Amino acid sequence: MLSWLLYFEATLQKGVVTVKKLLFVIWLFTGLIILVTSQGFAEDTKMEMEGLKTRVEELEKRGERQEEGSKGILGVIAEKISFSGGVELDFSYADDSDTGDNTVNDPTSDMQIGTVELGAEIKLHEYVTGNLLLKGENLDSEDKVSWDEATITIRKEGFPLYFVGGKRGQPFGVFESHLINDPITKECYEIARTGATLGFTPDILGLDASFTVYRGEILAGKLYNAGVGLTRSTSSTYFATDDVSSYIGNIAVSPVEGLTLAIFYDSEPGDGDRNETVGGMFNLQIWKLTFDAEYMKAISREKNFTDDKAYKESAWFGAVALQVAEPLELAARYEGFDDDRDANQDGTLKDRYSIGANYTLFKKDNFSTTIMAEYRRSNYEKASGSAYDDKLDEFFVRLAIAF
Repeated sequence: MLSWLLYFEATLQKGVVTVKKLLFVIWLFTGLIILVTSQGFAEDTKMEMEGLKTRVEELEKRGERQEEGSKGILGVIAEKISFSGGVELDFSYADDSDTGDNTVNDPTSDMQIGTVELGAEIKLHEYVTGNLLLKGENLDSEDKVSWDEATITIRKEGFPLYFVGGKRGQPFGVFESHLINDPITKECYEIARTGATLGFTPDILGLDASFTVYRGEILAGKLYNAGVGLTRSTSSTYFATDDVSSYIGNIAVSPVEGLTLAIFYDSEPGDGDRNETVGGMFNLQIWKLTFDAEYMKAISREKNFTDDKAYKESAWFGAVALQVAEPLELAARYEGFDDDRDANQDGTLKDRYSIGANYTLFKKDNFSTTIMAEYRRSNYEKASGSAYDDKLDEFFVRLAIAF
């Protein structure tokens, strides 16, 4: 019995040792598996992270290239194209709605967007510039927007010759104004038509001499529609030409700083005789004062078909403006008109004078907001015993933004 117990104990001890060895082997094998597996997983994770980092860097570089490209395009646009424009809200009041009847003195008033403009200057080349101006006037009554200017300018700095071609206000008259309303010289003689100008600037006394050709007849129609009282009477065989047969000569000088002088000549076909006009202007800026004067005179006119006479009208103005302070400017202007007729004609403008003030409300860089006010008195010719009014009082206010 005792021997059997000793054998059983020895056998049990051997089994315990065997189990311990077996457990040790299992633990060692499992550890090796975990170690190998974890090393492979770490390698895979490392590769995936490196790949993700590479893709992020590529996306960042692509974004930087796109941003640089966008900045490049915007930079080119900002370098090549500059924009400008403005909007004007106008109010007007007149003490008489019908100057043709002095028995009626009903006042009248109006308010509308007088002018809206959007312009672009495009530097096509070092020597070539394009200008575009989209403009609308009196939008409530006319409700149309058109290309007011579209020109090509070829000019090299330091070279005396230049060229300007396209639609614009051609170089006949300067029409300086510090008031809401344009001077009478612009109302009667502005030539806004497609033309071509060849100019010469030799850098001597600020000399600028030019010769311009343009299409059609402008001044005759402009003059008789200016509201100064003139009427046009043509023969039954007359037809307005649309050929390029009108031309302008212009010479301007600036002999000293602040002084500009100019003379100009225009010739257009008419009903039989050509309509020829000369003019001159003067502009002086000294201290806080600006002086302006302009004179236009007909030297040849087509004959009036009704009485077979040629009337050589003239128009002029003189003006002064004072910059009282940085935001405030005061201005005054006197204008005259002569229809070259012996007797007084009903409704023909004789003269008018204006006073006004401009105040800049806001200004920053190229942006400004200005409020303007103007009072104007117009005096008219009146035949003996006529029912026409001989005067008209008007008041104007404008709120303008420009950029």
